Amino acid sequence: MKEVVIFTAENPAIAQMLVEKLSRLGVPARLGVEAATSGAFGVPEGSRTILVPENFAKQAEEILYRP
Repeated sequence: MKEVVIFTAENPAIAQMLVEKLSRLGVPARLGVEAATSGAFGVPEGSRTILVPENFAKQAEEILYRP
């Protein structure tokens, strides 16, 4: 299943909060791995990027970008 980047948060804490929000609303989301911030080991805790399966992208955008 292909994943797409849906959002890049200001910091890792906000990204984690948004992943949890999406998950509670039924959208399978996870943090991406950013080599620049996570070091050589690719630790996702340093990531600001939120990934979702392609077929959930529209639903995730509606949740994250609704006024």
